[in-house]
Amino acid sequence: MRILFVSAEVYPFSKTGGLGDVAGALPEALVKLGHEVLVVSPWYKTLKANPAPLWIDDVSVPFDGDFTSCGVGTLSHNGVRYAFVGHDYFQRDSLYGYHDDVKRFCLFSRAVPQVAAREQFLPDVVHANDWHSAYLPMLLSDGWHMPDGFSHLPSVFTIHNVQYQGNSGLDETLYWLRLPGELRDNYMNYFGSANAMQAGAGFAHHITTVSPTYANELQSPEYAYGLDGTFRHLSHKLSGILNGIDLDIWNPETDPYLSHTYSSASLENKQALKDAFCREFHLDPSRPILGLVSRLADQKGIDFFLAAADELLWQDWNLMILGSGEAWMEASVHHLTAQHAGRVASHVGYSEAIAHRVYAASDALIVPSRFEPCGLSQIIAMRYGTLPIARETGGLKDTIKHGETGFLFAYTSAESLLWGTNVARQQFNNREQWTNLMQTAMKQDFSWENSAKQYVDIYKKVAHAS
Repeated sequence: MRILFVSAEVYPFSKTGGLGDVAGALPEALVKLGHEVLVVSPWYKTLKANPAPLWIDDVSVPFDGDFTSCGVGTLSHNGVRYAFVGHDYFQRDSLYGYHDDVKRFCLFSRAVPQVAAREQFLPDVVHANDWHSAYLPMLLSDGWHMPDGFSHLPSVFTIHNVQYQGNSGLDETLYWLRLPGELRDNYMNYFGSANAMQAGAGFAHHITTVSPTYANELQSPEYAYGLDGTFRHLSHKLSGILNGIDLDIWNPETDPYLSHTYSSASLENKQALKDAFCREFHLDPSRPILGLVSRLADQKGIDFFLAAADELLWQDWNLMILGSGEAWMEASVHHLTAQHAGRVASHVGYSEAIAHRVYAASDALIVPSRFEPCGLSQIIAMRYGTLPIARETGGLKDTIKHGETGFLFAYTSAESLLWGTNVARQQFNNREQWTNLMQTAMKQDFSWENSAKQYVDIYKKVAHAS
């Protein structure tokens, strides 16, 4: 099949979170299965590409009541073709966080068909991701000024995080997209405002999200951020497919960031690595390390993790915290570290090298999320023989087998978290049993191949039906 894959970020060229990881790994997995993939993403000022994309042309894009010019840059990487959309809107210091974000990504969505046509890539299916490209299914269905062959192409829309929906004024959004006024009374209309996420869900031929449990959670008020009624109505075309991880990047046997590499058959090297890590971060090596690699944000449950910190030390854990986010949480991490030298270490910010070492050196990883569409940290931790202790939600529930590959707790509270860490701490005292759990976790298959095959099944289904 020929698959047009559209994402606002794509690793290794641009990334702020899990969307970038998925957009980097899934197309490569699809190519390995024999399919042809073109990934279209913005040409950011901060794009990490060396050499830079090769500029091949400008294309004329219908936008904002007129036409605007966008550059097209191309490159190939690991068998995947990439096309980057160039415009002043993307020449900023950050990917997101601007007052005109919705307008910026309306332009991006509007440019995708023209860019793909310039690449002479007429796809069998178009796969849009999250709110940034959510208007693409609607454009394919009802858009004017479309290149030959692109009108009414089958589309798949994946929701990575429903919390961010791309809200804007209804009439101005139609004007930006150059769409007919009658569409104001269709799926893009959310109580009188334009909602990109709802438009993508409504116009796509199939909706996926990144875990089976999250697909169910989206149909409940607790998790859907106001769109639960929409997802219940569209449940007939909604399914969940777990994300995978890149097994070459996340491999304890070959990881270049580790002082000692290891496998499930050489766990003594993991202990040696832990000892070196404790020397590096001045932690007492006699205690188990409970790691945290996360954005410091409300969604991630960091508030009740911090509320439980003193009790975690009483349970005899050392804590290693890596992350950045809300100012008060960062300040709390600094204070906790200063108050408990030798028992708590931290790096406020993000470091790829330190992240790899935290996953490898920790005995357990805490993932206290209020909601987690899929989550990658718990999957990475298991790959490294580090047992996750996680809130029972979304992909955390789908990937962790309680008491076999990790531990699950039920509620978003310090008390519930401490119940989970206490269960794990008691298990840790039985070294033979803990080793068996580590080895079982390391044997779990979280490669992209199986997930990619499930996406192909959906692509074939929507292509056949259209």
